[in-house]
Amino acid sequence: MAETDKPIVYDELSWMAARDLVEGGMDMAIMPTGATEQHGPHLPMNVDYLVAYRIALGVSERTGVPVLPPLPVGHSGGHDGIPGTVSLSPETFQKVVEEIAGGLYATGFRRLLFLNGHLPNIHPLNCAAVNLRVRHPDFKIQALSWWDITPEIQKKFYGDESFGIPHGNIVETSIMRYFRDDLVDMAKAKKVGGRGKKLFFYYLLRQVSLSGHGGDPSEATVELGEELYRMAVDGLAPQIEKALTEEPPELADGLL
Repeated sequence: MAETDKPIVYDELSWMAARDLVEGGMDMAIMPTGATEQHGPHLPMNVDYLVAYRIALGVSERTGVPVLPPLPVGHSGGHDGIPGTVSLSPETFQKVVEEIAGGLYATGFRRLLFLNGHLPNIHPLNCAAVNLRVRHPDFKIQALSWWDITPEIQKKFYGDESFGIPHGNIVETSIMRYFRDDLVDMAKAKKVGGRGKKLFFYYLLRQVSLSGHGGDPSEATVELGEELYRMAVDGLAPQIEKALTEEPPELADGLL
């Protein structure tokens, strides 16, 4: 698809425009998923879904793939005990995702990317993808967290952590400074200890961080945030271009 002047925002379309989009050959959509949860004292609670949504819009400008409204609540049980967070159980989150995807399938979409912005969402998203593929074998689905778009972004994201938790770190803080610097309080962006110390078991966030975040966001900048955004869009757009025409491989008959 050719680069467009602006993103295709799905909920701004009429039903006839959505139908015409699919009938015109665009059978793929991007569904951003995230969370409304605490991100330490320096960041707002909309980080995860806002970042995923903004990256999706940037990719849409490059590819013409429509972007659904972001799912603003995810599976955030690990933040239990820290005020502010709202959460769905993984089972409920998975069911919501499956039913939204089912509506897209009924409209005619046959390719779907869950672009995720909240790490624990990826597990129910993958389970949803399997259920949807079993139900509709011609439905091509991928679940991808934005920091896993390229190895370079992944290295930056996981490179700043506390006890393996890169939550509210320099990466998330910088990209939020680029998108909504007015919502970031850098005076409260402090370093959390535990860098490089891996734990074997899973713990609630309040058990490993008094502030609710990890890493060292104190050096976060707007410039780094813009770099990360460009890396994400530049990394994902070519993958989407290939995905628009990808078909299952031809299998050799190895049966006896």
